[in-house]
Amino acid sequence: MKTTQKIKEYQPSFHIVKDAYSQIREMVEGQMRGAALKLMQGLFLEEVERLCGPRFSRKGDEDCYRGGSDPGSVKLHGQRVSIKKPRIKRDGEEVELKSYSALQDYDLLCEKVMKHMISGVSTRDYNGLLTELQNGLGLKKSSVSKAFVMGSREALDGINSRTLTEYDFAVIMIDAIGFADRAVTVALGITTTGQKLILGLKEGDTENSEVCKDLLQGLIERGLNRTHRILFVLDGSKALKKAVKQVFGEDTPIQRCMIHKSRNIVSYLPKQYHPDFYRRWKLIHACSDHATAKREYDQLVHWLGKINHAALASLEEAEEETLTVIKLKLPGLLRKTTLTTNPIESTFSVVNRKTGRVKNWKTSKDQISRWAAVTLLDAEKRFRTIRGYKQLPLLMAELKNLGIADHAEVG
Repeated sequence: MKTTQKIKEYQPSFHIVKDAYSQIREMVEGQMRGAALKLMQGLFLEEVERLCGPRFSRKGDEDCYRGGSDPGSVKLHGQRVSIKKPRIKRDGEEVELKSYSALQDYDLLCEKVMKHMISGVSTRDYNGLLTELQNGLGLKKSSVSKAFVMGSREALDGINSRTLTEYDFAVIMIDAIGFADRAVTVALGITTTGQKLILGLKEGDTENSEVCKDLLQGLIERGLNRTHRILFVLDGSKALKKAVKQVFGEDTPIQRCMIHKSRNIVSYLPKQYHPDFYRRWKLIHACSDHATAKREYDQLVHWLGKINHAALASLEEAEEETLTVIKLKLPGLLRKTTLTTNPIESTFSVVNRKTGRVKNWKTSKDQISRWAAVTLLDAEKRFRTIRGYKQLPLLMAELKNLGIADHAEVG
């Protein structure tokens, strides 16, 4: 009797595990269905452009022209899915799309393809996936590859062209991620309700002010609300600070990432001083009021001055901007969130997992930007509200008061 009762007590736990497993499986399969549909659209678009030429341009070699679309269907994971099938005509006659015909008898989410897709499109399995699709569809490998390029380019355009007029941002974080010898500078926005959004990205040789300036000006052109001040949280780069000041004004509040800056300072210090430095650094940024933090900061300046002038110069270069959110009197959770660029760094960790095995970044002029866009958008789907989001109205009030105080000083 007792044994039966114990079994009954454990049954709900098995149901919970089963439900969680089902939800995860549905989520993964849903993402793969979306990726497969984008690939199909890329295949159709590649063939249409090859036959008809780019839209609003001269006709292709086949002298074909676009004729709208018809309802169609393809097989995905054993089921028929409705899609729009492009229509191509030549001399008034319908031209059959080879890509559509190939998809009639091929499941784009068959088990073999799913094994490749579950590994991520940015791993070494990329070529294996192309080969698998080429064999299954009977299409040229170059055509399938072009379809992937078109799909990822759509993601890049989606990030750098999405309108920002419907959002109101309290914080913008900017950092760069490296791909081989290139740097992709990324802007992440935090709305006044605590939602995170990838605002845009720009690729360059290095993390320089001109690249960041172009990125920021693009945000303004896309409708970024500038009726109130925005707090910028930057990594340790002087180039990013320069760009923000040029685009948004010299009085723009900037928080320099305390982690990036501490790494830079420690790089100049002998190892025996590292524990003492970290103790002092943590003590400074744990302060809840600016006066106390400033006293501890001044003691650190004095201590570094006796040990290493290069480390002192690195600290003074930041111009106390690692203390900005303390000066703005932000409460604990929100202060902790905005003291560093960790929200954007955690996003980069997703990108690195997806692209870590890639060795060759030379297939096209925008390959790095496209793959960065795809992986960033994938990471964005899992964004959560920031810690301390309920305290954001306090930040907005402080930013407003900061503007009033500045005008009072000028008067």
